[in-house]
Amino acid sequence: MVRKILLINTVLLIALITFGCDSATQQETESKPNPVLLISIDGFMNEYIDRNDTPNFDHFLAEGVQAEYLIPAFPTKTFPTHWTIATGLHTENHGIIANSFYDYELESRFSFGPPDDSPNDERWWGGEPIWITAETQGLTSATFFWPGSEASINGVQSTKWVDYDGSVPDSTRIDSVMTWMNPEGDVRADFGTLYFSFVDSRGHAYGPNSAEVDQAVIEMDGLLGYLLNSIDENNLGNRINIILTSDHGMAELSDEKIIFLDEMINLDDVDIIDWTPVALIKPHDGKTDEIYNAIKENEEHYRVYLRDELPDRFRFRNHYRIPEIIMIADIGYTITSRPFYEQRGINAATHGYDNLEPEMLTFFAAMGPEFKSGERVSEFESVHIYELMAHLLNLNPAPNDGNFDEVQMLLRRD
Repeated sequence: MVRKILLINTVLLIALITFGCDSATQQETESKPNPVLLISIDGFMNEYIDRNDTPNFDHFLAEGVQAEYLIPAFPTKTFPTHWTIATGLHTENHGIIANSFYDYELESRFSFGPPDDSPNDERWWGGEPIWITAETQGLTSATFFWPGSEASINGVQSTKWVDYDGSVPDSTRIDSVMTWMNPEGDVRADFGTLYFSFVDSRGHAYGPNSAEVDQAVIEMDGLLGYLLNSIDENNLGNRINIILTSDHGMAELSDEKIIFLDEMINLDDVDIIDWTPVALIKPHDGKTDEIYNAIKENEEHYRVYLRDELPDRFRFRNHYRIPEIIMIADIGYTITSRPFYEQRGINAATHGYDNLEPEMLTFFAAMGPEFKSGERVSEFESVHIYELMAHLLNLNPAPNDGNFDEVQMLLRRD
């Protein structure tokens, strides 16, 4: 009889402990904001959906809200634009001025690939990305390949992050982030990122109007369907807010549209921080006027500015990494040197141009409990997305250039 009573008491104790743990977990989940997943499809444009059979994108847009288009940061290259989305800062305020550039104060080159590992050095990265804002305010972040996510910021990193490896299958990226965001899993991340590059890669190789890009879009549609199924399988159901966007568009190039910089100036008199389609030119001491005047005299199919005269709308003047002369090619033109062109040629397409060029405008849509359903809203600038994410996660935003009022139209009013 005593043994029976002890057994009953043990069972009751285990039940109480289990109930208490489940109750605490439930209370913690209920007290947290709905999780946010930020997804970038590099080089993606609205027209890609319009001209292809994309049932999963169609479902996403029917259930969510879409902007007419998204205005990216300038210059419209991968690292500057992604860092603007993450931090809510214009390029001149975060300092990632190109995909690769030399910093004369750090005496080092920023580069997204070999031979060095410069992006992991937090001295490059101005501002505070949303995943760090989340971590410093008690939430958990899980980033997978977002540009800049490998670097610590003020010594803080996401709870889960990985070094970039383009060979990792796209479905594996989804599986990992969904596992990390599963509210019943070990990590239970409140914020996650995903990044896919293959649409952009095929755009560069074959052009935005190619059959190869169309096939990439269809593949991306399949991945979106895989993600939506995985959301249900990982107990996220109708709780998660998904932001699906891109960093820039894509423009066709032509061998008939080449600007040879070495035929205007002596390249020995300058350092070229970045070549095309926005040439960032640092003249050697005493050469600024000579170099600028030579380029200005030949101004055709491009615009050239002294840094301090660049129009305000570019937000690309007030950082020490930006050199004295900025040369912006017209859409579809390439700035290069004749030896480089004769040896390497050009890609089928590229980006990086004026961020108001129609070919550079990009894609934004969102779906989830906080977002409108089945609506299309006006365009806005990508610099405001950080404020949107901070609002969704109930975070106090770090200093930034965004404005929540510009994106409030995306949200439900009830």
